[in-house]
Parts: sequence; structure tokens; C-alpha cells
Amino acid sequence: MLLERRVVITGLGALSPLGNSAQISWDACLKGTSGIQKIDFEIPDCPVSIGGKLKNFDVNEYLPAKESRRIDPFIQYGVIAANQAIKDSGLSHNDYIPERVGVSFGSGIGGLHSIEKNNHILKKSGIRKVSPFFVPGSIVNMISGLVSIEHQFKGPNHSVVTACST
Repeated sequence: MLLERRVVITGLGALSPLGNSAQISWDACLKGTSGIQKIDFEIPDCPVSIGGKLKNFDVNEYLPAKESRRIDPFIQYGVIAANQAIKDSGLSHNDYIPERVGVSFGSGIGGLHSIEKNNHILKKSGIRKVSPFFVPGSIVNMISGLVSIEHQFKGPNHSVVTACST
């Protein structure tokens, strides 16, 4: 006999070029607003001059400075969006059994910003100058791990990296 269990989406969170919350992003979509614009930084030898980036975003409004310094921007974004979704759900710690709540996160790739930065440090200054936070601060499963720890979720913890299919 199979036990029927439901997976329920109870809240939404988003950081996007359209806005720094799911509601703001959705409202912009409904208005037909584009988050794509001419980029304001140079990429040598790259013919592309447009893109989407977060606007009016200060990570320190969402995460403690000590934590945000140690993790790649993509981890910051994932944790912040997950926290928004949890807040949007209206759930409190008294509403669920921690062992029955898990976190699953998917990403196309890990922390390219940290990988590039530490590669330059390695080439210029050697291995001893590479941050000890490099690996834990750039891997995909840090998002689901940090969210689980912060909210005391003790159920399954899963991260998927499968390029564009996530």
C-alpha cells in the first residue's frame, strides 16, 4: 500500500531583474516590464551589451555582513529568496514537525563569482592566499543547508545541479 503524501507550495520568494520580491517581480511581468537593459560594466572581448541584474539590492538588508562576506552571491540570492518564501507562507515553527520539512534547491551551476575570484588569487599569490571559505562558500548545497539550519528544518536536504534543466 502506498502512502499518499502531498507536497505543498506555501510561499514564494524571488530576486530578479524585475524586482527584489516575488510580488514585485510578478507585478512587473503583468505590466510587460522588462528587466533587461544595457549593462553598465565592461566585459572585454564580449559582443553582448545587454543583460539583467538585480537593482537596488543591498545584501546587508537581508543577511548579516559576516555571513554574506563568506558566501557567493548566488548563495546569498538563494537563501534570501527561500527566506522570503518561508515568510510568505505564514508558517511559524509551531505549525510543522521539523523532521517533516525539507529543502530542495536547484541551480544551473555553483558560485562562478567565487571560483573566478579565487582562481585569480591562486594564480597571483599562491594557494595559501585562497580563502578557506572558498569551497563551502561556492557550492550549491550551501543554500539548502543554510536554509535548513536557520529554520531548523530537519527533513530531507537536497540540491540539484543540472545546467539549464533546473
